[in-house]
Amino acid sequence: GDFTPGYGYQLKVSEPIEDFGLCGDYTTTESPEITDIETDNAQMQNDINCLTGNPEIGDYCYGGIVFYVDSTGQHGLVAAMEDLTEGATDPYEYGFNGYEWGCYQQNIDGAYGTSLGTGYLNTIDIVNQGCETEIGGVTASQAALDAEVNGYSDWYLPSKDELYEMYNTIGNGSPEGNIGGFESSLSPFYWSSSEYNSNDSWGVDFNSGISYSSHKTGNDRVRVIRAF
Repeated sequence: GDFTPGYGYQLKVSEPIEDFGLCGDYTTTESPEITDIETDNAQMQNDINCLTGNPEIGDYCYGGIVFYVDSTGQHGLVAAMEDLTEGATDPYEYGFNGYEWGCYQQNIDGAYGTSLGTGYLNTIDIVNQGCETEIGGVTASQAALDAEVNGYSDWYLPSKDELYEMYNTIGNGSPEGNIGGFESSLSPFYWSSSEYNSNDSWGVDFNSGISYSSHKTGNDRVRVIRAF
């Protein structure tokens, strides 16, 4: 008869069966999708890491994908699994919806942090400045603070180094490849919350990993992050 997925069976044979693989050989009309043991084990390990508070880079926890873990092994940063689109616009007809950084020709008091751990304060300082856009729509920082993703509402715009860390650990610069699903062809430019000067702010090209300073009026992508 048919095997029932989830149950165990004993198979007695009269001679050796060479190169037998259950997942590759066994199919059933009742359950056509059979996952292999390695995939199941990887998912189980991911769940264990999250539940025990010991996540690893690439684990899916806390509303997104882990891209940084500190020296304690229990705290770090996660990125949302998709680019933010709520309130985004395409004023220059680039073929995608993005956000203006805002505050053109204004210096933001406090939004100069570029290192890991500075993105949240940068974002708060930008919003507290009451920044407006030149081309309409909401600013990248305001959109980040307003975001609600997978049950969490404490997202923010990453700093330059946090954005670069994402590229190196879950983007094209990662040994595992672009597991974070970042755009790497059509305008692969992502805003950080780090100001460069009154006219420009920092971003990262997720095709090459190169940091760049760009006019605050530019329309770039946003990938929000949160701390755990």
